[in-house]
Amino acid sequence: MKISIYGAGYVGLVSAACLAKLGHQVTCADINQEKISMLRRGECPIYEEHLPELLHEQSRIEQLFFTSNLAEAIAQADIHLIATGTPSLPDGSADLSQVFAVARQVAEHVQKDGVLVTKSTVPVGTGDAIQSLVEEELAKRGKALNISVASNPEFLREGTAVNDFLKADRIVIGGDRRALEALKRMYHPLVEQGIPLLCMGRTSAELSKYAANAMLASRISFINHISQLAEAVGANIDEVREGMSLDTRIGPHFLQPGIGYGGSCFPKDVRALIQVTKAKKLPSELLEAIDEVNREQKNWVFKKLAGHFNNHLEGLTIAIWGLSFKPGTDDIREASSLVAIQSLREAGATLRLFDPVAMPVAKKIFTNDPEIVFCESAEEVFDENLDALVIATEWPDFKQFDLKTLRDRLGKAPIIDGRNCFDLKTVAAAELTYYYSVGRPLVKSQN
Repeated sequence: MKISIYGAGYVGLVSAACLAKLGHQVTCADINQEKISMLRRGECPIYEEHLPELLHEQSRIEQLFFTSNLAEAIAQADIHLIATGTPSLPDGSADLSQVFAVARQVAEHVQKDGVLVTKSTVPVGTGDAIQSLVEEELAKRGKALNISVASNPEFLREGTAVNDFLKADRIVIGGDRRALEALKRMYHPLVEQGIPLLCMGRTSAELSKYAANAMLASRISFINHISQLAEAVGANIDEVREGMSLDTRIGPHFLQPGIGYGGSCFPKDVRALIQVTKAKKLPSELLEAIDEVNREQKNWVFKKLAGHFNNHLEGLTIAIWGLSFKPGTDDIREASSLVAIQSLREAGATLRLFDPVAMPVAKKIFTNDPEIVFCESAEEVFDENLDALVIATEWPDFKQFDLKTLRDRLGKAPIIDGRNCFDLKTVAAAELTYYYSVGRPLVKSQN
């Protein structure tokens, strides 16, 4: 099948590379000429495991092409996939301007019957609006074409997106019979491998994506809320979590306490679902609580440091390990590290930052601030005047760092571990002076 994908971001590039690997002829289009030029040179503009190799492989065998000419990509395709961004507006609702812009361009340039699919995360009812827009534009052109609008939400995790596509838990498609048949053919190689294909109504498919992300976000906020209670009453969240997660009805997934979720999906999708719920005049308190707990949890690092230093942070030098919102990606959108950095700089602290892959992205954000130092390695953050170390992302290199070396480098400076990277008994044995972690007792050396 000939497939065109509009948007060369995480979803667009992963979908393009994987669909090409399934045997389809795929064109990935984006109006960003610089990004398209990079892709044509064999350079991947994002950090994602296995993606650069797959893009190169499929481009080399001419299964995958890149263009900034949307009209050209539209004219040749049987299936059109919209994979543009849907960022949050100030009120939390989804900004669909890019989605509708692509839909309008498809309607203006399409030359044959086809299927127009939203892979972008969009609110319930967006497919109906796109269908109306397309029919209106086709009528203006006097074209009697059959363009079915469908929903095919992505369930990709940054850092494991290629594997998530090719070995998915399930594939969700929603639309009319004609659209469903086309998408069944598109995904046939994966269905043959035993991956469940769920066919449903378009609005159900749209809602399933928001519901899934909100459910996962709710588990994170729940365990973080319980971690706050554990700290208040002197309990250990590790023990509480084990007592919960061995119940087969609950399980261990997404119950790791920390300093909140971030990235391009959970924060904006929860907020968008809140707005959709309010628009339908339904109670939204549960969803609002998920978001509020997460916002509050991102202040944990600053509160621990302020408490340790009696609110005197001005002039201190603080190192931060980890900038991306999670390991395996260079994405720092809505990362908890950003909240810590902003709060600490406002309090007058000097910062020394390191992340294994997110440094180039971070440098574009924190420019012209002489009090923020970008380090080349985890070891380089250790300044002779260092007052504290914060762990904001649980990269493997940090979790495997020798604790006795850490003790020697830090001296009496505390560790503020926002991701519970270390076992408390191991920390105690290493005689770290002060070790704060989420929902667990303070470990303090007696020496």
